[in-house]
Amino acid sequence: MAGLLTNSERALKRREVSERNLAAMGRIEQLIAQHPLSGHAAQHWQQAQKTGFPAFHQEDWHYTSLTPLLEADYQDKTGTLNVLPEAVLTSLNAYRIVLVDGVFAPQWSDTDTGVFELSVADRHNEFPAPVNGEIFLHLTESLAQTPLMIRVKAGAQAEKSLYIVNISTAHNDSLNMRHSRYHLDIGVNAAVSVIEHFISPDEQSAHFTGARMTANVGENSDFRHLKLGFENPQAYHFAHNDLVIAAHARVESTSFLLGGKLTRHHTSTQLNGEGIVLAMNSLVLPKHGEIADTRTYLEHNKGYCESRQRHKTIVMDNSRAVFNGMIKVAPHALKTDGQMTNNNLLLGRKAEIDTKPQLEIYADDVKCSHGATVGRIDEEQLFYLRTRGIAEKAAKQMIILAFAAELTDAISDEVLNNVVMARIRQSLDQGDKQ
Repeated sequence: MAGLLTNSERALKRREVSERNLAAMGRIEQLIAQHPLSGHAAQHWQQAQKTGFPAFHQEDWHYTSLTPLLEADYQDKTGTLNVLPEAVLTSLNAYRIVLVDGVFAPQWSDTDTGVFELSVADRHNEFPAPVNGEIFLHLTESLAQTPLMIRVKAGAQAEKSLYIVNISTAHNDSLNMRHSRYHLDIGVNAAVSVIEHFISPDEQSAHFTGARMTANVGENSDFRHLKLGFENPQAYHFAHNDLVIAAHARVESTSFLLGGKLTRHHTSTQLNGEGIVLAMNSLVLPKHGEIADTRTYLEHNKGYCESRQRHKTIVMDNSRAVFNGMIKVAPHALKTDGQMTNNNLLLGRKAEIDTKPQLEIYADDVKCSHGATVGRIDEEQLFYLRTRGIAEKAAKQMIILAFAAELTDAISDEVLNNVVMARIRQSLDQGDKQ
């Protein structure tokens, strides 16, 4: 059949990919050699070498090409800041922690962090084992230079959010590869919120950000997490967050991934006690050929838990979004109530979405559902707004913002809401100008 590879062509392709992947791993190994590894980091580096970069035929990577990333030259420089970038939300009522190229910057961070007890982790201390490991998770665990431990004592009630700012500085001679790592240990009956913010002040500088946040959420605690991915159009962003949740906790994690040449974000979660209520949401908006890849992995390991997932994508021009979600219900996890939806809006003729929500249920007496929708702007809605005197561009933007409103309206903080809405409008305006 025309267009299909022959066996010899397929073998050649696999050999080329294997050689490229090995060469990329070798260049990263040169960076590893510059820094002594703790036992924990060394174990992850061994696992990274064993896992290797994915082959072209692997399903999890079929729609997300790594070729430009793996063919790049790498460096791992830490920049300096003379002034905080304007993108840092200095008006936000929060305790601020700043990482510059993945390295903790105490000079730009608050000394008073309230109930959040912060320390730079001893490289020999072990972080939790991954819920669902993969190659970029292991790279971040290996390469992070100043991993942070953040502890919240039992019963603590945070007056303000913890605001973690990840700033990537400009290094134009090669692809700067930096990794940030922090772990939250949240005690029983505590109530806290954490904001992750990833920014690139230089709009033209290519860089590779690896990020990993893990959280152990204690019994009957309340944890709110918000991630803002606002990096530049040349950035590669690979993140993997783990949430391990104890009984009767209430957790909400929402990500707005609104920038980056290639973004791949995982959230892996374990519900390890009864009575847990979890909400997990995301919004991505790729434009100008960008790729936004969102993945969730959720284990219902105990009964009487509720999970709700809402994942939305707005795909412009010739860009691509990928969604892959998995809910696993363990045996004896009775009365599980899990729902996962993925809604997609295509705004260009060449825009593409590849979606795969999945369920694996090994228990009786559960209520689980998953679904996906894909569509374009409703012409009847557009016609209705046009007949009311609204210009076509403004009418389209109104429809798009209404599509995103289920997630954006849930941001109660005015500063955060304003910055997310401004970023969405900016992306829509840039997409219209192409």
